[in-house]
Formats: sequence, C-alpha cells, structure tokens
Amino acid sequence: MPKLKLDHATVKSIKPTGSSIDYYDEIESGLILRVTKTGRKTFSYRYRFDGKNRRFTIGRFPHISLSEARKQVGVLRVKIRNGIDPQAELQKKKYQPKKVTFGELVKIFQEQHLTTLKPSTVKEYKRIIESELLGTHKWKNIPISDITAQHVREVLNKKAYDDGSYTMANRIRSVISKIFEFGLKRVGLDIDRNPVDSTAPFDKGENVRERVYSVDEIRELWEYWETRPEPVQSVYKVLLLTGQRLSEVLHMKWKDIEVDRPCKRIRFDEEGRAVPEAFLANVWTIPDTKNNEIHELPLSNMAFGIIQDLKPATGDSDYVFESPRKKGAPLNSLNSTDKMIKKHTSVSDFRIHDLRRTFATRTEESGIDYSIIKKVLNHKDGDVTSRHYTWYDFMDRKLDAMNRWAWRLQSIVEGKEETKIFSIKHGL
Repeated sequence: MPKLKLDHATVKSIKPTGSSIDYYDEIESGLILRVTKTGRKTFSYRYRFDGKNRRFTIGRFPHISLSEARKQVGVLRVKIRNGIDPQAELQKKKYQPKKVTFGELVKIFQEQHLTTLKPSTVKEYKRIIESELLGTHKWKNIPISDITAQHVREVLNKKAYDDGSYTMANRIRSVISKIFEFGLKRVGLDIDRNPVDSTAPFDKGENVRERVYSVDEIRELWEYWETRPEPVQSVYKVLLLTGQRLSEVLHMKWKDIEVDRPCKRIRFDEEGRAVPEAFLANVWTIPDTKNNEIHELPLSNMAFGIIQDLKPATGDSDYVFESPRKKGAPLNSLNSTDKMIKKHTSVSDFRIHDLRRTFATRTEESGIDYSIIKKVLNHKDGDVTSRHYTWYDFMDRKLDAMNRWAWRLQSIVEGKEETKIFSIKHGL
C-alpha cells in the first residue's frame, strides 16, 4: 500500500484509478485515505485492539478536512490507550434503542391495537388517553423509559381522591396497563416491566362488584333466554354453564371443539399406588384468552349438547355463534338483548360479567375447591411452583366441576331447587 506525505493539495489532486487504493499518511501513523475507483475519498484510522487489527471510518473528504482527520486520530488513540475500542463504541451507539415517547407509543397503539376493538371500547380508550393522559397529565413528550409507577400513582390518586371517582381511576389504570403491555410485546420498549404492575386498583367503585344471581333469578333469566332467537339464547346459556368471558364465547370456533378427546387421570388403589386411567372428554380449546395463554376446558354434557344443537344452523361457518346478519362472522354484541333483559325481567341490574361470578360462586357451593374453579376460569397462578413446576392439567377435576354445576343448574331450571341466601364474594 502506498505511503504519502499528505497535505490538502495532495489529497485534493489524487485521481482515481481502476480500483480502490489506500494511501497511508507518513505524518500521522494509522491515518488512511481511501480513494475509490469512482473518486470518492474517505479518511479512516487503522489500529490494533485486543490483539486484532481494526479500522474506524472518520469521514469523507472534503466534508472532513485533512487537519480534522488528524485531530480525530489523536482522540481515537487516547480512547484506545484507555481501553476503549472506538469501533465497538460506535456500534453500541448505532444500535441503541430509540427513546420512544408516550405520545409516539399511543399513536402506534391506536393504529395497531384499537382498530381491533369494538367501537364503544375504542371511544372510551381515546377519551381517557386524550383527556387524562395527554391532556391533564401532559404525558405526550415523556420518554416511556422515564415513566415510573409513581407517575401512574399520581394520575390514579388525582382521579380517585381529588375527583372522588374510584371507578374511573381503575379504568384509567387498565388503559395505561394495556398501552404498556402492548408496547412491551409489539414495540420492544427499552424498559424492564410495566409500571402499572407496581400499583394496586382501588377497592371502591363499580369495578369491585359482588353481584351473584339468586336461584330464582337464574331460573327467570334462563326462561327469558329461551324466548330469544338462536344463536343468542345459546350464548347466554354457555356463558352461565362455562363461566368463560364473553369475547371468548362469541369467538368459539367449531374447529376448537374436540369430541371425545382421550384424557388421563390418576387414581390411587387401596395400597396407595398411583394407577393411570383413561377417560374421554369433549374439550373446548380457547386459543386467544385474556392472559394470552391457551385454555383447555372440558365441557359438561349439558353445555356440549347446547353447542351441538347449533350445528344444523352454523355448522358450515367457522364460528359456533355465527352472526345472523353477517355470514362468516361471529356475533359481536349482546347489548340489545342485555337491555331487554333489564326491561322484561326482575334482574334490572343485569350484567353479563355477573354470570361469570355467579358460575364461580354457585360452583364452589357445589363442593368444588376454589383452586379448581380458578383453573376453569383461567385465572393465572401467582406462585412460582404452580407456574413453573406443576404440569398436571387438572382435566379430570375441571370436568368434575363443570358436571357438578351443570347438574345443579339443570335442577334450578327445572324448579327443583329452592331459593337460598348466600353472601360470597369473589373478585372475578
């Protein structure tokens, strides 16, 4: 490689040849001028670090002058003496994640996630984001990595204690959590965890509801549902029979129902020895759940029968509860029927989520341990052992819970069970 005593005039006058040539500066050791075959001229610095030859690009001539390039070599040489590899340092800066602001994350959240939700939910999310987070609390330009649990607490405490709206504080908390959860999974935020995880919801407001339907109310609701057309009446029945969330039931697909799946349980003989046994179950696999985990639910004969009775009407569709107005799509709302239930029955405060709470409470009354009910409801286990070391799928015990509740519900519907007074609270 040729060496030259470089000066400004020499650098400027060097003409390109048929290939790229590196000219080593005789004055500043390690400084290189590369001239490409197209005539582009670039300064770089050649050095050794950790026993290896490295090369650091300084910049292109004439944007970087010869004197500036020599000064830069002096700076780089000092870094190397101090144990810093200039090229590695550059790569680290180059690939450092961009600091995303809350306003930028919200924009992506609205474009990619809110469009998947129903219009009423979208409207409420946008109102909370615009009014509370971007408006009152000015979060728009705050980098996501700077937002802490204390920021979240200040928002929630103002709404709960200053404004006296505990319910709205809990709703705001839920929206913030969803935004950060989306950011962690879809955007790759440079944060360790969702700051909302270190805050707690308020024990006041409508988010904490204890409504459990009585035996008489269950019977009245069932009778009213049977006056409604299909598949609407069956949706309500399956909701009460299974305790699952509305969105999961509405999006039930025929391919997710497995008939007579072989399952396994363990029984113990008289000498205490474990004996594996096989049994068959009709299993509904829920692929998209609230906690983002696949949920396998064995169905009682009563629930399975209601679903199978829909086959002549919706068996050619993907969805069990196909919309009668839009072929190939599921029912997307029960709001109009909810209003009619409130108007035409004694259950004037009816809410669909109360069916889930009623299922849990009445199933526990039937002698099922609440740990199994949690499995049926697909509530996450909080302890490390349950999450990482226990792989038993509880299919036999979940089926027992579903059957016991179905038998009892059948008794209620047929008028064989008298009204009882219960006061059991579950946060579902």
